[in-house]
This record gives sequence, C-alpha cells and structure tokens, in this order.
Amino acid sequence: MNKDEFFAIANNLRAAYPREAFQEQYTFELWYECLRDLDAKWVSTAVIDLIKTMKFCPKISDIREKYVTYDRRTEQEKYEDERGLQ
Repeated sequence: MNKDEFFAIANNLRAAYPREAFQEQYTFELWYECLRDLDAKWVSTAVIDLIKTMKFCPKISDIREKYVTYDRRTEQEKYEDERGLQ
C-alpha cells in the first residue's frame, strides 16, 4: 500500500475516533510503516469492519489480525483450488 492509500484509511479512523486516531505526524508514520506491506483494499475492509464493532480505535495488531481472516485469493485462484488445478 502506498501513503495515499493509507491516508484514505487513516481518514476513516480519524472520522470514527476523532479523539484517538493520529493526533501526531509520528503516529501516522509509525502506523504506515507497520501496515504498508499489506494490500490497501483489504486493510480498508478490515478497518471498516473493526470500526463497526470496536468502541475504541483499533490497534495496529487488531488490523493485522482482522486482515488475515479474509480470503484474499482472486476468483481465478479460488476456481483453480476448488477444481484441483494448478
């Protein structure tokens, strides 16, 4: 994920948790560094799902834990797996 993609995700967190999320630039940079290896689409999905269920701003580890619960394979990969193709 690039910084622009992360900025959009961070804005969602700021909107949902205005008193908690990204009060300082260092915090933004640290979160980006810890999440940048992940796919932005799925991080965004994880963040939205966590916002729906958490009273307080999720931690980096909450997002990473939620991220790994998704089946991120492409439709083609799912099709091939179901049929034993490779």
